[in-house]
Amino acid sequence: MASPAIMAVDIEDLWLQALDAQDEGDRDEMCRLSDEIIAAEPEHGEAWWMRANLELPQHGEPTLREVSRCMRACRKSVEYDPENRPAWWRGGQILVQELGMLEEALSWWQRRREVSPTDPEPLIEQVAILSDLGQYGAAAERLNQLWAEGMDVMAHSQLMQTARLHGTVKKAADREKTLIFQPWENDHPGWKDIEFQRKKKPANEQVTFLMLAGPIVMTEVLLWNSIEFSGSVWLPMISGFLLVVATVLIGVKWSKSVTMRLNRPAYNVIRATDVEMSSGKVCFPTDWRPLKLYQTLLKYRTKAFQERLEKVVKSNEPLPKNWRPRIPDLTTVDIVFEEEE
Repeated sequence: MASPAIMAVDIEDLWLQALDAQDEGDRDEMCRLSDEIIAAEPEHGEAWWMRANLELPQHGEPTLREVSRCMRACRKSVEYDPENRPAWWRGGQILVQELGMLEEALSWWQRRREVSPTDPEPLIEQVAILSDLGQYGAAAERLNQLWAEGMDVMAHSQLMQTARLHGTVKKAADREKTLIFQPWENDHPGWKDIEFQRKKKPANEQVTFLMLAGPIVMTEVLLWNSIEFSGSVWLPMISGFLLVVATVLIGVKWSKSVTMRLNRPAYNVIRATDVEMSSGKVCFPTDWRPLKLYQTLLKYRTKAFQERLEKVVKSNEPLPKNWRPRIPDLTTVDIVFEEEE
C-alpha cells in the first residue's frame, strides 16, 4: 500500500497531467484524469471544478442531466475550495437560469456572502432573485447593503446592473401592493390580465415604436417638405433633421413604456413559471399552457429549464393554498449601519 507521501506526489503528478490535457484541449483525457484524482482525493476542489466544466457541452445548450451533474460538481468545488469565485458564479447561474430554483439560489449566494462578506456580487444576485419572486421589500434591504461602508468597490458592469435593479425595485415599491403579482393567490387580479392576453403573443417594442412614432415621423417629413422656406438652405434641413431626431427619441421612450404596460400579462406568466419551478408545484391553469402567450415565452427559456418545467407540470402537484416564498435568513453577515451621534 502506497504511503501518504507517495500518494500526494501521485495526485500532484495527475493534476499536472490534467492541466497539460486542458492546454491541449483533450477533454477525454481531462475527464479520465479528473475522475482518477477525485477517486484518490475526494476533497480536491480544483479537480471538481475541472469536472464541473467538463459536464457541460462545448456547443449547444446543456440538458437537464448535464446541468444537474455540473451543479453537483460546483457544490463539491466550493465545499473544498470556498475561494473559487467562478464556481460560485457558475452554480448560481445554473440554479436560476437552468433549474429555476430561486429559493435555493438565495441560500447559495448567502453561503458565498459568508465566505466573502464584502463581495458585492452575491448581494446583486440576491436582489435580482428577490425581484423575480416579487419580494421587493427584501430586495430594497439587500440594495442598501451594497452601499455600506466596507463593501468592495463594484465593477462598471455591476454598477450598471445595480442601477437597473434599483429602478425596478423603486418602481415596484411605489405601486400599490395589490398590483404586484403574487401567483400563489388564486384570486389575484394578475390572473385576469393573463386570461385577457393568453391567446396573443407578447408585444414587440420595435413594432410598437413603428405603430406609434412611425406615422408621426412620416407626417412631419411630408409637412416639412410642403413648407416653402426662403433664404437659407441649411436652416430648414437642420431644423427638420432635429425635429425628426427629437420625435424618434421621444417615440423610443414612449414605445418602451407602452410595451411594458402591454406586456404586464407576459411578466405575470414569467413570475408564475418561476414560482412553479422554485416550489416544484403547479399554479398555472392547465388549459392556458398550449396557448400563444405561454408557449411564446417558454421558447425563451433554456433547454434544461424546459425539461425540468415539464417534469413539474407532469407531477401535477398543486401549489398549497398557504404557500409563500421561503426566504432564508439573508442578514447573517450584514454590515450594521451606525447612526452618527
